[in-house]
Amino acid sequence: MSFNIKKWVILVAILILPFLLYYIWVYNVKEVFFQSLEYAGPAEITDEGDTIPYSIPHFDGFLNQNGTPVDRSFFEGKITVVNFFFTTCPSVCGPMNFQLKDQIYDRFKHLDDFRILSFTVDPEKDTLEALKAYGLELGVKERTPTIWNFVRGDKEKTYALANAFLLSAMEDEMAPGGFLHSEMLVLVDWEGRIRSRINEQGNLMGVYNSLELLEVKDMVDDIKVLKAELEKDRSKREYEEEKAAKEAKKN
Repeated sequence: MSFNIKKWVILVAILILPFLLYYIWVYNVKEVFFQSLEYAGPAEITDEGDTIPYSIPHFDGFLNQNGTPVDRSFFEGKITVVNFFFTTCPSVCGPMNFQLKDQIYDRFKHLDDFRILSFTVDPEKDTLEALKAYGLELGVKERTPTIWNFVRGDKEKTYALANAFLLSAMEDEMAPGGFLHSEMLVLVDWEGRIRSRINEQGNLMGVYNSLELLEVKDMVDDIKVLKAELEKDRSKREYEEEKAAKEAKKN
């Protein structure tokens, strides 16, 4: 091969290869980014027959590891993963939060509109200091705003809130560590609505098993879906606001 031909091949590779790789990437992820997720939870049917998706009820009285209040407004404009745990848990909490850290937090911690809420089911032992130490030991880096929030509040409020997230949490003397709680993860959108995919059997998943790597990876893909949907929603609202502003100027 002559020197000029080699130069031509290198030039083509430099110009074409990035576009080819981008095309392959888009082709491979198009099913992820251009599908939509279903709403989970008990929907409300209006008198007119319209369906209003279930949304997380109002709650307050909770603080994260930095003493910042956490309430229902926390979900506004954000994609949030929710779970329940306790720092002295001798069973599922370790594997659950390891998967959450390794597969989800490390992937999405750079997004300003992504959060994780981990509610302790043992607020008596899990002080704010204990929660902060737990997060640091897990490898969660301190930053502002706080991406992974370890949250404590009134015990009974916490158990009721778990039910609101379609999960369970309670004291149980027979359970490891004295508490029984779900190892499931919940995905909540920017309107406080629980979202999930339809599985291969045609059933709504609703929640994701943190101990099943394939389901955690499903959640990773579904977070990407919600991110694309959130950007589309923002663009639509910005367009409508700009249009309304123009109409107001005309009048």
